[in-house]
Amino acid sequence: MEMQVQHNEDTSVIIIDKDQLLGVENVTFQVLIKNSIEAGSKNIIVDLSKVKFITSLGIEGFLHARATCKDKNVNFTLNNVNVHVMKVFQNLKLTDFFKIS
Repeated sequence: MEMQVQHNEDTSVIIIDKDQLLGVENVTFQVLIKNSIEAGSKNIIVDLSKVKFITSLGIEGFLHARATCKDKNVNFTLNNVNVHVMKVFQNLKLTDFFKIS
Protein backbone atom coordinates (compact mmCIF):
# COMPACT_ATOMS: atom_id res chain seq x y z
CA MET A 1 0.00 0.00 0.00
CA GLU A 2 1.39 3.38 -0.98
CA MET A 3 -0.49 5.36 1.67
CA GLN A 4 -1.78 4.35 5.04
CA VAL A 5 -3.42 6.16 7.93
CA GLN A 6 -2.82 5.73 11.63
CA HIS A 7 -5.55 7.22 13.84
CA ASN A 8 -4.80 8.19 17.44
CA GLU A 9 -7.51 10.04 19.37
CA ASP A 10 -7.94 13.33 17.47
CA THR A 11 -4.88 12.94 15.22
CA SER A 12 -4.42 11.10 11.94
CA VAL A 13 -0.99 10.40 10.51
CA ILE A 14 -0.95 9.72 6.78
CA ILE A 15 2.19 7.80 5.87
CA ILE A 16 3.19 8.06 2.22
CA ASP A 17 5.24 4.99 1.33
CA LYS A 18 6.53 6.16 -2.07
CA ASP A 19 9.74 7.79 -3.17
CA GLN A 20 8.01 9.97 -5.80
CA LEU A 21 4.79 11.97 -5.68
CA LEU A 22 3.70 12.59 -9.24
CA GLY A 23 0.11 13.66 -8.61
CA VAL A 24 -1.59 10.45 -9.72
CA GLU A 25 -2.15 9.64 -6.07
CA ASN A 26 -4.07 12.87 -5.35
CA VAL A 27 -7.54 11.31 -5.44
CA THR A 28 -6.53 8.61 -2.95
CA PHE A 29 -4.86 11.24 -0.77
CA GLN A 30 -7.98 13.44 -0.75
CA VAL A 31 -10.13 10.47 0.25
CA LEU A 32 -7.78 9.79 3.18
CA ILE A 33 -8.01 13.46 4.23
CA LYS A 34 -11.81 13.42 3.99
CA ASN A 35 -12.11 10.13 5.90
CA SER A 36 -9.76 11.36 8.63
CA ILE A 37 -11.81 14.53 9.12
CA GLU A 38 -15.05 12.53 9.19
CA ALA A 39 -13.49 10.22 11.80
CA GLY A 40 -13.03 13.25 14.07
CA SER A 41 -9.38 14.14 13.51
CA LYS A 42 -8.46 17.68 14.46
CA ASN A 43 -4.84 17.22 13.40
CA ILE A 44 -3.63 15.62 10.20
CA ILE A 45 0.07 14.94 9.87
CA VAL A 46 1.53 13.78 6.55
CA ASP A 47 4.72 11.75 6.95
CA LEU A 48 6.92 12.40 3.91
CA SER A 49 10.03 10.62 5.18
CA LYS A 50 10.15 8.25 2.18
CA VAL A 51 9.37 10.90 -0.48
CA LYS A 52 12.46 12.04 -2.35
CA PHE A 53 10.83 13.75 -5.35
CA ILE A 54 7.62 15.71 -5.88
CA THR A 55 6.03 17.26 -8.96
CA SER A 56 3.82 20.33 -9.16
CA LEU A 57 0.79 18.01 -9.30
CA GLY A 58 1.95 16.35 -6.08
CA ILE A 59 2.17 19.76 -4.44
CA GLU A 60 -1.29 20.57 -5.78
CA GLY A 61 -2.61 17.62 -3.75
CA PHE A 62 -1.16 19.15 -0.59
CA LEU A 63 -2.61 22.57 -1.44
CA HIS A 64 -6.06 21.05 -1.84
CA ALA A 65 -5.70 19.04 1.38
CA ARG A 66 -4.60 22.13 3.32
CA ALA A 67 -7.62 24.07 2.02
CA THR A 68 -9.97 21.23 2.97
CA CYS A 69 -8.48 21.07 6.45
CA LYS A 70 -8.60 24.83 6.93
CA ASP A 71 -12.30 24.87 5.96
CA LYS A 72 -12.98 22.24 8.66
CA ASN A 73 -10.72 23.84 11.34
CA VAL A 74 -8.29 20.93 11.18
CA ASN A 75 -4.53 21.42 11.55
CA PHE A 76 -2.52 20.17 8.54
CA THR A 77 1.19 19.46 8.96
CA LEU A 78 3.86 18.06 6.65
CA ASN A 79 6.39 16.03 8.62
CA ASN A 80 9.84 14.53 7.89
CA VAL A 81 10.31 16.45 4.65
CA ASN A 82 13.38 15.32 2.68
CA VAL A 83 15.96 18.02 1.87
CA HIS A 84 15.26 17.77 -1.88
CA VAL A 85 11.50 18.07 -1.40
CA MET A 86 12.05 20.97 1.02
CA LYS A 87 14.05 22.73 -1.69
CA VAL A 88 11.01 22.54 -3.99
CA PHE A 89 8.81 24.06 -1.27
CA GLN A 90 11.42 26.79 -0.72
CA ASN A 91 11.72 27.56 -4.45
CA LEU A 92 7.94 27.90 -4.67
CA LYS A 93 7.88 30.01 -1.50
CA LEU A 94 5.54 27.55 0.23
CA THR A 95 7.52 27.03 3.44
CA ASP A 96 5.51 29.73 5.22
CA PHE A 97 2.24 28.59 3.67
CA PHE A 98 2.47 25.02 5.01
CA LYS A 99 3.19 24.01 8.56
CA ILE A 100 6.33 21.88 8.14
CA SER A 101 7.96 20.05 11.02
